Amino acid sequence: MSKNDNDSLRASLAELPFINPAQVEQWIDLQQTIDRTRDYLIRAVPQAQFSIDEAQKILAQRTYTLVFFGGTGVGKSTLINALLGRNLLPTGAVTAVTGTIVYIEQAAEDEAESLVLSYWSKEEFAERVRRLCQLAEIDGFDITNSGEREQARKDIEALEESRKEQAKTERDEYLDILLDCIDSYENNKNLYKDGAPSPVSLVLENEESLKHLREDSFKGSQQRQIRLIKSATFRIQPKAGVPNLLMNGYLRIVDVPGLGAGMRLHEAITLEEMKREDAMVVLVTDAGRQRVDEMKSLSAVNWIKENRLFGLSGGDLDEAASKIFLAVNGANVRQAFDRLNSGLPEAELEVKDVTRYIAPNYWERYSSRGHNRPYFLIMAPPALYVQDPEHAPEEFASETERILKVFKDQMGTVPTKDPLEPETKEALLKLSEVPLLRESLIHFIQHERVRSQLREAATRTRNALKALRFYYEKQLAARGVQPPFSTSWEQLQERRYENVLNRQQKELPRAFHNALLELSSRTNSDERFRQLLRPTLNGIKGMVQDAVQREVEMLLENYGTEYWDGRDVTYDNLIWGTSGIEVPIKRILFQVELVMQDAVSKFMPEAADIMAAELNRTLEAHEIFSRLERAAYDQEYTYVIPGETENAVALSDAYRILIDRIGQSFRYTCQQATMYELMRADRSVHSRLYAGEAELALPSNERLLDVALYGPERVAREIAASMPHLSGNNNNAETPTQPAEESIEINILDTPAGEVMPDIDISFLGEGKSAPVAADLEPSYADLLDNVAVKVNRIFAAIIDDLFSDDDLLPRLRRLFWLEAIKTERDFNNLLIKPMLRQHDRNLHKPELRKALEVDMESVSDMEELMRVWDGLHHLETGLAI
Repeated sequence: MSKNDNDSLRASLAELPFINPAQVEQWIDLQQTIDRTRDYLIRAVPQAQFSIDEAQKILAQRTYTLVFFGGTGVGKSTLINALLGRNLLPTGAVTAVTGTIVYIEQAAEDEAESLVLSYWSKEEFAERVRRLCQLAEIDGFDITNSGEREQARKDIEALEESRKEQAKTERDEYLDILLDCIDSYENNKNLYKDGAPSPVSLVLENEESLKHLREDSFKGSQQRQIRLIKSATFRIQPKAGVPNLLMNGYLRIVDVPGLGAGMRLHEAITLEEMKREDAMVVLVTDAGRQRVDEMKSLSAVNWIKENRLFGLSGGDLDEAASKIFLAVNGANVRQAFDRLNSGLPEAELEVKDVTRYIAPNYWERYSSRGHNRPYFLIMAPPALYVQDPEHAPEEFASETERILKVFKDQMGTVPTKDPLEPETKEALLKLSEVPLLRESLIHFIQHERVRSQLREAATRTRNALKALRFYYEKQLAARGVQPPFSTSWEQLQERRYENVLNRQQKELPRAFHNALLELSSRTNSDERFRQLLRPTLNGIKGMVQDAVQREVEMLLENYGTEYWDGRDVTYDNLIWGTSGIEVPIKRILFQVELVMQDAVSKFMPEAADIMAAELNRTLEAHEIFSRLERAAYDQEYTYVIPGETENAVALSDAYRILIDRIGQSFRYTCQQATMYELMRADRSVHSRLYAGEAELALPSNERLLDVALYGPERVAREIAASMPHLSGNNNNAETPTQPAEESIEINILDTPAGEVMPDIDISFLGEGKSAPVAADLEPSYADLLDNVAVKVNRIFAAIIDDLFSDDDLLPRLRRLFWLEAIKTERDFNNLLIKPMLRQHDRNLHKPELRKALEVDMESVSDMEELMRVWDGLHHLETGLAI
């Protein structure tokens, strides 16, 4: 705050009727502290912002609230009238049942006195009726609905008729209020036709105005609105000759409903008024009707304890209890007056039983608040009558005369004939203790209330400063600095270098891990992994199939030409078996299988190269090596990679070895995993032939190929289907068919078995020739070789297709790759980052390393700023007066 702001605030505070010069200066200091604290507020500490805002609200209060609270009919309205020195509030059956809250405020200087009535909205009134139904223990209804309203009227009237012989209870009271609410709403429906009713201002001089607050007014009339009124506000001018309790508009009086129906209906509003930080409470009881510690008084105290003082202890409880004034009405009953003024222990205990519910030390702490006691023994009727005899209720005149006679011994030497004589009036007022209560309230507002207000605002400000200080202490502690700072500067300098290394220890592994996370998001699922490798796998599959086809062509070409070119046979004699030639099918199959396995082993690592290249691209995109190289700070350290190099290598070489090792290891792993899948028994030609020979007699190469292609089960079925079946009848009984023995034939010159040799026709020139005998030839050797090639290719094409469409191979490869990648992440941290940072730590004393580290160090000004803020907060907190 500037000097002009201070002067302006000081001038505005000096105008208040309840503040002394010392409190003005304390107020200004506290406001300056709040303003300076706002300079330190940050979003990271929202509770500090809240506390400062609350402190500012407390200091902004210029009008205070005085709440009168007590049981029904204990004389709250009469006491308020006596304190004001005028008969303002109607007494008797006023607001006890309806629960209407009454406010009393000072009007402007030229403003006419008025009574302002505020109404419930339609929704609020309907909710209020539903609450009444709960209290009356009946089903709720919507009072704004005509059908439900009429049905509720009939039900309530029937219920009351059934209970008329019983004693009246609180439930009957609620039922009567409900019927009155129904009638009031029906008679005033026009009030809600345009929405929520606007407040109505009535002239206070009109006697009809006060009837709107009386329980017994306008009954059976369309003017009755007591159930629809939410609150009533009196705006009055202070009475001349009477100390102004409203303090020129800086205080307002609130008369809340007494305990009972009205209290329970208006509990939320009452609680809101009672919980105001500035609220003072006058707790009123009636000693003339009953003992102070009997039901109503104790109930009122319990309500305040549970709703106003709940959870408070220590200084906070004392602060809240100091705002509660206990006024015992009914001192005009001589028996009650003598009992409470007797000084006997049982008389004190009667009131102590009430005060101990407020605070355990209330009796001792406020023992001088009343007349040598912590409460006020009030005679409200005579106090009101002598101050406003023209407007006081008529019965108060006779009551005053009675008191003059009954309490003559307490009046001294003053005349007792006319209570309005100045001496008699003064004596009656003194006896009533109404002026004493008024002076105590004004004194509390002028001194204690401001002190309490400043204490509350200072406490909130201190809480904000503490929260901020703790936040900055955490920030400093994270940097290794603890207040006080007198011997920490040298440690701070060293800690700044260590913080750089600690930050690198976290950031470099995190960067590598983030790179793997990105790669994982693109590849770490079976479908994405398959999509990434599909083009490469298709190419590998094609290359393996080409290698198999070339090997089959070469082998069969060799068996068809090279092995037989030197023999004296013609092409026509190249018939299966005709020349004694047998193609070794097993040898061909085994040779082609070896070639297929070799091709898979040779080409499959190309899939590993794809993943290694993808990893390299990801690491480059995340600038992993650039980050690592920058963290080296131009220090030429060497690193040892176990199992890769015998000697230590530079950082770039060590990094490249680690990353390349993923590709190399995965190439080998990819090769071995694929070969493992390929060598399974269901994909092995050798296993198929072994199983076929064990189960079947394979007479020809065709059958061998069929076993390798289709499996022994299918070949067995074909053989069984092709065998002849002999059947005969013997006594109409079937006999088992015996296999026929094969006849043994000896063929000469490779004559096919079962073929009849043609006769040799020897004729001479000119002789007629006999017609040649036609012979059926077997398929040519070349055709048979082609058939073998087709079947062999089909056998291995099926194996290759099964291998590359396997659902187990790719998931296994994916898992194996990520095992290698995670292992490299661990080695990156253990073999590169940690050794590098350990060497940095050993060499921190070297000037060149310190200079290189300064690039990434927190600037001294940042640290100094944190310390400066902490010092400022600490200074404000220690200088705050509470």
